[in-house]
Amino acid sequence: MSDSSPADPRAPADFESEVAPPAAFVCDHCGRRFEGTPSGAGLLLWTRGEEVRFEEPPLCEECASKLTLGAFSKWEKETDEES
Repeated sequence: MSDSSPADPRAPADFESEVAPPAAFVCDHCGRRFEGTPSGAGLLLWTRGEEVRFEEPPLCEECASKLTLGAFSKWEKETDEES
């Protein structure tokens, strides 16, 4: 038996069979479909009686940047108003 036969556990793995297809997501803010890792996530929190639920919906790169910058700007403005 050859060292490179598919039945041989020491044989090199087929690269294409090990690569998973890129994950696809829909941006929770703009609704655009994108592939790959989300650039950010929102945070939704709600309660039902004593139960607390969290959800972190995916965001595309553009929306993640816009929402992050908007949050920092709002936080900075509120901090300046308190001073």
